Amino acid sequence: MKGWLLSVLAIGFLWCACGGVLWSAEPAKVLLEETFAGELSPEWFWGLGTWGAKDGVLRAFESGERRHGPVKMRKLPLRDATIECDFRLERGATFAGIIFNGSQERGHLVHLVMGRDQIRILAHPKPGETLELLKKAHSLTVGEWHHVTMVFAGPKLTATIDGDTTVSASHDCIAEEKLTFGLGGDSGGPEGEAAGALEFRKLKIMAPSSAEEK
Repeated sequence: MKGWLLSVLAIGFLWCACGGVLWSAEPAKVLLEETFAGELSPEWFWGLGTWGAKDGVLRAFESGERRHGPVKMRKLPLRDATIECDFRLERGATFAGIIFNGSQERGHLVHLVMGRDQIRILAHPKPGETLELLKKAHSLTVGEWHHVTMVFAGPKLTATIDGDTTVSASHDCIAEEKLTFGLGGDSGGPEGEAAGALEFRKLKIMAPSSAEEK
């Protein structure tokens, strides 16, 4: 009887605290979860360098006549969201990055750069313009897997690496609708896989839960 009474009182308290409305938070909606078990879907529509997905890992290195690090773009419209993945730098690779773009005319919006010795957040307020919002010393061990979580909330981007280093920055362009995103970085140079490589795995993108939206 005593336990039943306490439950009733607790429900009554919640009812009053919520203005007479009881609600439960819905879990975050998964927008994308990549297994990288085999060939990429057509949604991965453009890239530079050599990319291959196998056994849960997406691997890339620089190749081709154009002198540019590997990058692979995917279509996925979003605004507020949480992005998680593991990444690894091999041999001569110097950084891994995740970039978000608007329309083809708008171009880049924001770029998270995770280097051997620093983290950077770059904003692109307008086409062709780059603004460094944040630069923080941080060491990554080459050859080991690292984990990154990115959270977009309006004009603010927060990134946490390996659960113990968190950075954030704000700019109006971060709140713009993101139509595509890309994985990439610098794999070590034009010598191809012999110079180095980038690897990504366990990519997951989620919309905010109802509790977060409130």
